[in-house]
Amino acid sequence: MRKLAVVMAVLALAGCENEVEGVHKQVAEHLHNPKTAKFGNVRIDTQGTICGQVRGKDDAGQYEAYRSYVAFKRDGQYDIIVDETGNNLRIRELCGGADLQRRAEALADQPAPEGWDVEVVQGANMGALSDMTARLIEKGIPSSVEYRDGKPVVLMGPFPTREEAQARRDEVMAKLGTDSVVIQHGAAR
Repeated sequence: MRKLAVVMAVLALAGCENEVEGVHKQVAEHLHNPKTAKFGNVRIDTQGTICGQVRGKDDAGQYEAYRSYVAFKRDGQYDIIVDETGNNLRIRELCGGADLQRRAEALADQPAPEGWDVEVVQGANMGALSDMTARLIEKGIPSSVEYRDGKPVVLMGPFPTREEAQARRDEVMAKLGTDSVVIQHGAAR
């Protein structure tokens, strides 16, 4: 009986791997050069939704910035969304970070006397705190850790302008494929 359970678990994992490979082929079709696709931070939730980041080479042969994607099942097939702007709320609803994005959008037009932060989206894409901060240090990106409700939050900033914070957010996504949101420093989350 125990051997049967192990065999079933292995077969189930193999089935997931084949589904992920199929999804990755579909996601790659959204790139300029699908054969150069590189995936990062890939994770599958209990409903079978697949989230991650992807990048590929442009026409000049240079790697583009990472973009988030999600693949979710509807009627037995996967629907794919690839984030072209870095702010796709639907992806964040399915993969994590929607509440943070909504809060940031609600505050976006208000003054930020203390500046702007780049906050890494909490969830499976963050990985271990030590790994996240080490990757940032490796790329020469200073960060800090703050604890909110007993959970660590990785922040970059504050930056004097929203544009500077957005540039850092874009740099972190391009270099690491790490999803983050620009929000006012000191704002209640």
